[in-house]
Amino acid sequence: MRARGFTLVELVISLVILAILAVAVSNYLGLGARMYADVAEREQILGQSRFVAERLVRELRNAAPNSVRVNDVAGLSSCIEFIPVAASGVYRRLPVAPQSSNELQLELFNWNNSLLAQQLIVYPTTPAHYYAASDRRLSLQGASVTNAAAITNPEQGASVQLALATAYSFATDSPERRFYILQTSVSYCARDGEIRRLVGYDFSAGNPPAGAGVLMAQQVKSALFQVQPAVLTRNAVVNMFLQFGSDSSSDMFFNYEVHLPNVP
Repeated sequence: MRARGFTLVELVISLVILAILAVAVSNYLGLGARMYADVAEREQILGQSRFVAERLVRELRNAAPNSVRVNDVAGLSSCIEFIPVAASGVYRRLPVAPQSSNELQLELFNWNNSLLAQQLIVYPTTPAHYYAASDRRLSLQGASVTNAAAITNPEQGASVQLALATAYSFATDSPERRFYILQTSVSYCARDGEIRRLVGYDFSAGNPPAGAGVLMAQQVKSALFQVQPAVLTRNAVVNMFLQFGSDSSSDMFFNYEVHLPNVP
């Protein structure tokens, strides 16, 4: 009886077919792995870009009136800077030139003594009133509250009386008798494919410090900020365009128009 088996030619053909199938399967699996990696990377970029865009929008809505400014260095960086409001209200008594006094009377329901470490501003109409020396801005450092009992007793209202360390004179009144107590400056800067948030530095007429701050987003292809001042028919508007991705053809972008509700 003749034994049955495979010839050498059949074995070679079988090996060739198996090799072709192995290459096809590995290419298919490799394509799937690359697609998964691309989708995961895209989702990560989208998540961080959505986070930084939405956070910036929320913070801008609490910016003091006319404090938003754009600082661009051609080919290097694009920054948007603003000053958040710590508290606001109306005043009953406030020294305006040519008068001078060390007494202020403010209507403010959410008073707390930490506000004495901040600065108070009245009728700011340009960014220079924030970032340069100004007689519309006053540091409350060294001031004291002279009616602490009235603040803790709601039945006596929310009138806060302050005694300043030295006499002061504001340049002008506010038409609506508004005042704002300010936090420190905040800036978002796009540079070298990153967006960083910088906070806690002093008011300055120059650009915010570069290369510092907390990393908020990476793979930033472009960032464009524009501020449209308030007019009689609308409040100030901030337009911002942020594009993210690993190449210049990326279609992941955010285009926001932020209306600033505060008025001086």
